[in-house]
Amino acid sequence: MDDRSARDELSKRGGARDAISERYEALAPDSITVSWTDFVETVRSEDPTIEYIAAIQRALDQLDQRVREADLYISKSAEWETRIQQELIAEYAFAIPTRKAISYLVDHEPLVELGAWNGYWAYEVDRSDGDITAYDIDPVRDSWYPVERADQDVLLTYGQSETLFLCWPPAGGMAYESLLLHDGDVIYVGEFPGDGFKAFGDMRFFDVLEARYEQVTRLSLPSHPGAKDELYHFRLTVT
Repeated sequence: MDDRSARDELSKRGGARDAISERYEALAPDSITVSWTDFVETVRSEDPTIEYIAAIQRALDQLDQRVREADLYISKSAEWETRIQQELIAEYAFAIPTRKAISYLVDHEPLVELGAWNGYWAYEVDRSDGDITAYDIDPVRDSWYPVERADQDVLLTYGQSETLFLCWPPAGGMAYESLLLHDGDVIYVGEFPGDGFKAFGDMRFFDVLEARYEQVTRLSLPSHPGAKDELYHFRLTVT
């Protein structure tokens, strides 16, 4: 599918590339008060067969040991947010998967992931025998899972039977356009406007979700301090 064909298809489906939503312009995000205790308790209770969960649990153990052995008081939450959290995100992913979330994704295969970055979520899906194909506009080297180079236009080669998976889609038009180019279900991991929203995708993405989809499922996820991630499953109602 050449670029002109994809642009023509977007135009037919109502995708004005320069349209800017005003729906959330005056909406101030709710402040997030992160409870360090709740974060630790939540992650401690999750299944460590998810490699990211296991890595977080190890990091918490090491942090506890460092605090016990330190001569000076160390704020665990501050140490986590300024150093450890960023190292874990760089190694694994922004959002933290759970066994329940991965199982849910597998139950809705085949999956097509866009903006897969280093392929970590796809790796966990594959480890659970799920069918997933991962794409990114700029795949990283030494990724967790094979990530093919492609943008949202690749969705025109898929149909209603595939579930589109978006996990922290990058700022810009990719997520918005992917909704217009895809005719099946969508599973989105991230935040929503008013929930500490950090501009994943853009406002048009949430406009299209509201206008054309119904929410099927919402699963809570453990989130690093400063985030409020959840898994949302949407089904197309307007074609």
